[in-house]
Amino acid sequence: MPYPLTAGKSRIEALSDGVFAIAMTLLVLKLEVPEVMHHSSNAEMLRQLLALGPALVTYVVTFLIAGGFWFLHHLTFHFIRNVSGVLIWVNLVFLMLVALLPFSAGLMSHLLVHPVSQLFYFGNQFAIALMLNVHWHYARRKNLLAKDGERLEMSHLSWRIGVVTAAFAAAIVAAIVDPPFSALAFLICFVAGVVLEHFRCQKV
Repeated sequence: MPYPLTAGKSRIEALSDGVFAIAMTLLVLKLEVPEVMHHSSNAEMLRQLLALGPALVTYVVTFLIAGGFWFLHHLTFHFIRNVSGVLIWVNLVFLMLVALLPFSAGLMSHLLVHPVSQLFYFGNQFAIALMLNVHWHYARRKNLLAKDGERLEMSHLSWRIGVVTAAFAAAIVAAIVDPPFSALAFLICFVAGVVLEHFRCQKV
């Protein structure tokens, strides 16, 4: 029985890198240059720049998070030997959610503590993390990984993807209960996961 034709691993990696590069670049377009007159005082210009604070913070945080997702996705393909049709479609849904980041970041920058904007923003991030989980665990279950893959490193990767997913889930819960603390909930859960991973590594 012939093996079904699919896109090569390198083509998927190239498409993924391109989507991440475009999405991360588009994030900066959400920063609008203040409309100031040439005769505006320094205080007025500084005031308008400070007004961009939420947008700048959202840009920096979202760019770093997107970079983290790119790195985790890159690590999964370090271990993946070949791809299947299902894995391709899972990856496409993952990239579709990545491409949505500029919109969710723009919404967040305009309505920083609004429950709906926070739910949409962290929901977008959670959906990306969830699809990365599906992508990775499907590849493991279907024996698409390299035969000589390091089991310990793969275990660490599974843990990291799980921690990121749990951290964004915590942020969504906080956005529903108390929106101003959603980012703090994410940070606490993420740091706790990193600390626990450190202790796991010491026991191995």
